[in-house]
Amino acid sequence: MFSNLNNNQNPNNQNNQPTLKEKFKLWLSTVPFFVRCIMIITILFYILSWFLGGFTKALTNIPAYVIYGIQIWRLFTSSFVTLSIFNILFGFLAWIPDAIRLELTSGTIKYILAFLINSIIIQIIYVTLSFILSIISKQLILMPSSGLWPVIMAEITILCLTNPDNQLRMMCLPCLVPSKYYPWALFAFFSVLNMNLQFDIIAGIIYGYLFNHFLKTKIQISDEFIKRIENISFVNKLANLNSFVSLSKSASITENGTYTGQSTNAAMRGNFNIRNDNANSVTEQNFSKPAAPASTPFIGPGSVLGCKKIHHLIL
Repeated sequence: MFSNLNNNQNPNNQNNQPTLKEKFKLWLSTVPFFVRCIMIITILFYILSWFLGGFTKALTNIPAYVIYGIQIWRLFTSSFVTLSIFNILFGFLAWIPDAIRLELTSGTIKYILAFLINSIIIQIIYVTLSFILSIISKQLILMPSSGLWPVIMAEITILCLTNPDNQLRMMCLPCLVPSKYYPWALFAFFSVLNMNLQFDIIAGIIYGYLFNHFLKTKIQISDEFIKRIENISFVNKLANLNSFVSLSKSASITENGTYTGQSTNAAMRGNFNIRNDNANSVTEQNFSKPAAPASTPFIGPGSVLGCKKIHHLIL
């Protein structure tokens, strides 16, 4: 009787609570075009692997097939294929929040190009590394690379090298690790946990060093080039989608403060040219305020690393 009375007194209580489906739709509406595409493609390939395992494995990066079979497409497709549901879940948790920020503040086309360039270079490094190590063991050249983790580890490495003398807590362990050693400590931790060495993760770490010390001043994507791509008829049609972030839209998002540059990964923005002096001043002002990124491997007390404060591990 009392339960009925409570329901009558608060008839709208349950109606005011959004359902899980409604929350997911609301969140999905905030996900920009390219991040959404990677999510869909990754999940689709994982489902296809149940029925067409040979097809999906043909998209992973197996160095022997790239070198001796000239199957170059594997360098492009490996990041979109993940054959483990746990790697998908952890990879999405670690990558999606910062990826959303980067696409919103740099534009869809520019982010696509930066992501592909980073991913392809990492896979080339992995093929080279596997070929060299195959002198020790022939099996190493047959180990596949797939998924987002090489790119994620490259991002972690770049963040750590921004302030290499910071002391960072190693997950839930009581010890502190200098940030310049943190990517390797994290790699060792996961290697022990998985009882397996993933050389594509090492390739991602190596790329982080190359990017931080050399490539960030060499790899530049100009706004003029992006505008030419956006003027292509096919891309123009995509620009009509609400999830597509054009260069002008990303500029207004950053400059109007609706999505400030402080929530992006400053080190990875080395791929992107700042548009003008005003945007540059806004970006520098925002980056001076530490923010908590989503795709960081840290737990415990926050530590300023580059432009961002590290709070926790999403794993």
